[in-house]
Amino acid sequence: MPGGGREVRIALADGEASGALSATGAWVLTHSGGAKTLVRGTGRGTWTLARMAGGRLRATSETGEAATRTGPFIARVIDTAAFLTWNGKRYRGALEVRAVDHGLLVINRLSVEDYIRGVVPLELGVVHETELAALEAQSVAARSYAYVRLGDPDGLRRPYDLVATVADQVYGGATGESRLGDEAVARTTGEVIAYAGRVVNAPYSAACGGTTAGASEVWHESDEPYLRPVSDQVPGTDQYYCEGSAHFRWVRQFSGPELATVVDRYLRHYAVGSVGRGDVGGVRGIAAESMTPSGRIGVLAVTTDRGTFRLRGNDMRFVFRATNGEILNSTYFAVEQTMGADGHLSALTLRGMGNGHGVGMCQAGAIGRARAGQDYRTILATYYPGTTLAMVN
Repeated sequence: MPGGGREVRIALADGEASGALSATGAWVLTHSGGAKTLVRGTGRGTWTLARMAGGRLRATSETGEAATRTGPFIARVIDTAAFLTWNGKRYRGALEVRAVDHGLLVINRLSVEDYIRGVVPLELGVVHETELAALEAQSVAARSYAYVRLGDPDGLRRPYDLVATVADQVYGGATGESRLGDEAVARTTGEVIAYAGRVVNAPYSAACGGTTAGASEVWHESDEPYLRPVSDQVPGTDQYYCEGSAHFRWVRQFSGPELATVVDRYLRHYAVGSVGRGDVGGVRGIAAESMTPSGRIGVLAVTTDRGTFRLRGNDMRFVFRATNGEILNSTYFAVEQTMGADGHLSALTLRGMGNGHGVGMCQAGAIGRARAGQDYRTILATYYPGTTLAMVN
């Protein structure tokens, strides 16, 4: 089984009032930097950890036994075959619990290889044996993404490297692992994507919709030579490797009132320049002002009673949300609008392709390429052109 590599720190929760800590075998809970033991657990029963007044931590057993100390608390298993559990999910490595101003900060500290085991199945989903190459490609991309973020590269001075959500990579601990995922991680142990002799950031998204995007097309950053548009079309056909995605083609519709609501709620937070206070006003028109090299909308102009406001790249996905708050699938769409008698839009339809930012590896495309017989090296070289594979120390 995989294991090893540098230690990575994953924030599982930030701000929870309390949580349930246990294990599937013998474990200990320590404080004072691990020098003093607070709890010796047998794998039976659960302890509740909570932040108390003054920033101290309290551990309370199911029988009412309690202890309050200055944190952080660190939980580790004694039985190497056991797992720690936090709120019912199993985790490898250690769990560090800190008291912060807004509750508890819970950090899973474990090897990079074991971390990747809990990422790959959740990021790529359930795949068939014949699609193992896609899991292998996902393993290498996720490992590269993680290594770039070790050691506070952005100077944020936070006590963890990544979070366990889509803000970084979805991570489910040992609970999220799978047999095929473990096999893919083991077969690619230590491999990362490199360009010009350094490990590179390796973003990926669910489905590109036919072509991937350059970084500057969707984010407020400059392009990298290995992050540029790549066609996902099957050579010699009118088909695409990522057509298996449920979001290869999609439609989002807004009635006039729905459109007015989302624009008023979100436009001020993402528009270029200041929208100011007060209502944004009724929407009078929406138009693409520029297109990117991959065919996505580069700048979207939204004209309201207050003026014309512009959205760039990925920002537009956070404005045109569904009524449940779900962001727009991608920036790869066309606009169809219906004008009402009052001069405001009475309906808006967005017809789009793909799911996600579209930069780097297309996950649905990787699965399609694996089905077509491509190995993970070919898949990665396609989506990250000019890169090579390297081994981390």
